[in-house]
Amino acid sequence: MRNRALEAELQSILDLGSNVWVIGDVHGHFSTLMALIERLSPSESDAILMLGDLIDRGPTSADVVNYVRTTTNVHSIRGNHEQMMIEGFDDALFFKDLNKEATIWYHNGGVQTESSYIAMYGDDDNACDRASDDVEWMGHLPTEIVLDDWRLVHGGYDQNHDVEGQSQSIHMSARSQFFTSRHAIDPERTILFGHSVTFKHLHKDDSKAGEIWFSKVKTQDGRPMAIGLDTCVYHDYHGFGGKDLLPRVLAAYNIQTEEVTYQGRIEP
Repeated sequence: MRNRALEAELQSILDLGSNVWVIGDVHGHFSTLMALIERLSPSESDAILMLGDLIDRGPTSADVVNYVRTTTNVHSIRGNHEQMMIEGFDDALFFKDLNKEATIWYHNGGVQTESSYIAMYGDDDNACDRASDDVEWMGHLPTEIVLDDWRLVHGGYDQNHDVEGQSQSIHMSARSQFFTSRHAIDPERTILFGHSVTFKHLHKDDSKAGEIWFSKVKTQDGRPMAIGLDTCVYHDYHGFGGKDLLPRVLAAYNIQTEEVTYQGRIEP
């Protein structure tokens, strides 16, 4: 699912020489997101594109969603956690008995998201109404953005099929069938993605915790086939030996300048 108007808007911003920052999985860490954006210091002509998974696990998902929905030139694609909330949310069940889909969502961070809506919007009915409105908004988010030189997606693509026309489910959930590819899935574009924690799935090296990942496979103009941005702001992993907590970081990639900006987690 694409948003052609948003694609045209972002491409125009790039063509005019302004910045477009792409930010990895925020997972309900609003204070960290605000600190990162303060580092970016965007102008009115710049834009920010979130790679999905705005919600779950962290303490302030409702705040993150509200910020993205209400801030000019801040946009998002849909991640698998938004999809879990869409499928698991039922305003007759919210805060009550759970169906199968709601149970899956709750066990993957939905409990924290529910709590954030209550904290932000007060009583259960008001929180439920706002969550219901946000779920409808999430359902209209694109699952990929295609620009002249870039593809932006939450999960990725299946390397065994043509990049065009793949399912929304693949866009939101692809992992090894995507980043293990030995050929450029889109020879003309670098693919920016989240979803796969860089030190766990991509670097496979605890010493690389907090760093984005660059594929060694190249596009036809010599750029990385893909760049992974989920540096994992939410984890509590101490790494091999269990001594020091690994860095918990949120990353932004500027597709105009190809600069990377990092922000360590603010939340306890």
